[in-house]
Amino acid sequence: MRREAPLKEVSGRLGGSMFSAFEVREFRWVWAGALSGNSGRFAVILVAGWEAYRLGHHSSLWPSMVSLLLLVPSMFFGLFAGSAADRHNRAVMATAGQLLNASSCLVGAVLVATGGLDLLSLMVVSAAVGVGNSVQGPAWQAMIPEIVGPDRLLNASMTARIAQQGAELTGPAIGTIVLTTAGPGATFVLCAAFYFSGLTMFWHLRTAVSSPNGRTSGIGVFAPIAEGLTYVRRQAPIGMLLLWVGLHCSLTMASIGILPALATSNLGGNAGAYGLLLAAFGFGSFLGPLIMMWVAGRVSVVATLIFSGVASGLPLVSMGLVHQIDVAVVSSGVAGAAQAVFMAAIYSANQGVSLPSMRGRVASVQLSLTTGAMALAGVGWGALVALVAPGVVLAIPGAVFVAACIPFTLRRHDIVAAVEAARSEVSTSTAALTRRANPDTATLVTGHLGITGHRPVNRGP
Repeated sequence: MRREAPLKEVSGRLGGSMFSAFEVREFRWVWAGALSGNSGRFAVILVAGWEAYRLGHHSSLWPSMVSLLLLVPSMFFGLFAGSAADRHNRAVMATAGQLLNASSCLVGAVLVATGGLDLLSLMVVSAAVGVGNSVQGPAWQAMIPEIVGPDRLLNASMTARIAQQGAELTGPAIGTIVLTTAGPGATFVLCAAFYFSGLTMFWHLRTAVSSPNGRTSGIGVFAPIAEGLTYVRRQAPIGMLLLWVGLHCSLTMASIGILPALATSNLGGNAGAYGLLLAAFGFGSFLGPLIMMWVAGRVSVVATLIFSGVASGLPLVSMGLVHQIDVAVVSSGVAGAAQAVFMAAIYSANQGVSLPSMRGRVASVQLSLTTGAMALAGVGWGALVALVAPGVVLAIPGAVFVAACIPFTLRRHDIVAAVEAARSEVSTSTAALTRRANPDTATLVTGHLGITGHRPVNRGP
């Protein structure tokens, strides 16, 4: 019999061993697929951003447009993808998204080889990759609670963030070497290879991950989406956390389009300096969650959000004001660590208070909000560089977000109480529904899959 999560787990602390999520074999496949696929995503950001900067006569607007097109499809397609992820096999959906991304990158490589790559075609390739991201994102994120269960969810969220955002190390680091030695065509091929590797991992899980029961309040395309939005609105802690993460993404995570101009104006660099900043950010994105996994149950999730929120903004001020490459690289690493920890804590909190049948839609609402905030703010910050120095444009949003964390800090006790109440409600509701559907397996399924009538995932080594 699987016991319920201990009280400190429900109250939002990082419990268990440092690598407890990796004890689940299926999670190791999800993690590897996410790492490979996201390495491809950040390698695309590198090569498409630099090519846009070059083809656009060194204007920061065009790299920001690449970021916009990579992110904005999640605003429009993400909600549909999240709804589908609550009705179909999530591993198959993740595979399909990665396949679209790999194919798009191969098209980019062909265009470079034939001399047909211009700004328009580059934007089309970027948009296609963005659509693929919107398809696979909610699917693989909604798989994790099902695979690891509530006891390991917080640990798994930090571990998954290493794959999701720590790929900012592997993608740009390898991509920078290929870009500077073999050119953009070979870099697009590298991106496709990353995606093909990721889709292989997700395809391997198609028989291990159970398909959701697909029950919704209505029939058609829009009714499940409306049901998901209503659920998010009524589940009190989710709305509060989404507001916080929306501010975080629009103010601290929308700076990628500024980095080429920052590397040129402040650091006197080129593609190599730009890639170094991205690689340092990726290294921090790996190190930050790893430290939090080691800290384990000694720090609450709310305290983690407060600390990592402040640490997300302050390094951007430093990056914007200094002209030394070593200080900028260290600041980029600190920002990457803090932002990765913040996003992982938000993810675990939201998924932990969501019914299993709603997790795909909750993930898609969060992705739609965060990617939309990053995309729109990124274009705005990129356009502002034409009027204001890049360093100033980077520093001001960082300082504003630090100030924005103060109201959430003052309400930290309310946030903890809301999360505890929602987790308890979800646990009780899931247990009741499972007992009515299948009394013999209710205890086993509750807190494991949360889906009635399906076998549990093999959790062996």
